[in-house]
Amino acid sequence: MKYDLVGIGNALVDIEVRVDDDFIKQNSLTKGGMTLSTEEDQTKILNALQSHSTKISSGGSAANTVHGLSVLGGNAYYLGRVANDLYGRHYTEDMHSGGVGFPGPGDGASGTGTCVVLVTPDSERTMLTHLGVSAALHPDNVDETIIRDAGVAYIEGYLWTGEETRNAALRLAEFARKDKIPVAFTLSDAFVVNSFRDQLIDFIRWHVDILFCNDVEALAMAETDDVQEAFDVLKGMANTLFVTRGKNGSWASGPADDKIEVGVFPTQAVDTTGAGDLFAAGTLFGITKEYSLEESAIIGSYCASEVVSHMGGRMPVHSNADAKEIIKKYRELQ
Repeated sequence: MKYDLVGIGNALVDIEVRVDDDFIKQNSLTKGGMTLSTEEDQTKILNALQSHSTKISSGGSAANTVHGLSVLGGNAYYLGRVANDLYGRHYTEDMHSGGVGFPGPGDGASGTGTCVVLVTPDSERTMLTHLGVSAALHPDNVDETIIRDAGVAYIEGYLWTGEETRNAALRLAEFARKDKIPVAFTLSDAFVVNSFRDQLIDFIRWHVDILFCNDVEALAMAETDDVQEAFDVLKGMANTLFVTRGKNGSWASGPADDKIEVGVFPTQAVDTTGAGDLFAAGTLFGITKEYSLEESAIIGSYCASEVVSHMGGRMPVHSNADAKEIIKKYRELQ
């Protein structure tokens, strides 16, 4: 099968809990960021929240993007590792039911990776991630026959936190380059940028055609406190750039477009988990279906508005998946 999108990343099950800002401060967590955690630390946090309700759902940054593109009607495949446990089987069923190609549970001593997502009243999410077996993703898991003839290869920056996972990402990028397939990349988190900035710059300059990030990650990457300056710096690294700016919409640039600004779709934000992931899903769907840069960003903006309207990092399967209708609706709102 020819896939519109082949993505690679950490396959994680999200455990979402609503908390107040004091809980974030009391536990010395970085609000809005991602922290690598042990299973024991996750358990400690969850034990302190036993009186709170939790929502279990499949997650992982690139996985959310791949799943979202499939909801829009694209053909997608996801490269990630889960264990043959309850979480891993749930994850596999969830991907397959969403029409996403996925290798399924594997063997190994580690369990499926989990991410405790703490959602504060302002809808911001703070994440504690235990990678589990997802950290065992390695270059041999990347099959060139899957990427061959794909529309785009998509890679998440979180993979840079492990040597083998980073090498798996590089393997996918090398196969894509060999087969003349565009490579899209998301910086994922300011923590990733601050920890691996020089490696990321080198990777982007040599391998990446389409770069995604939010304004916080852009500022960290460009080492500036001016968003416009950061945008200009990143434009020089990749042919096509998308910077999401929360309620301020997004900026995009490409070979024929110096700067395009796209607004948001009105929505009541409940949980910002997956907003950037689904923006990438809609945008990449647009690109693979040969919509313009602006139209692609509009589709991305719609998908982001859909995912923040409910708890969880996946776009609801009942969402309006008609790209032309989405673009028409956006024009009417302007």
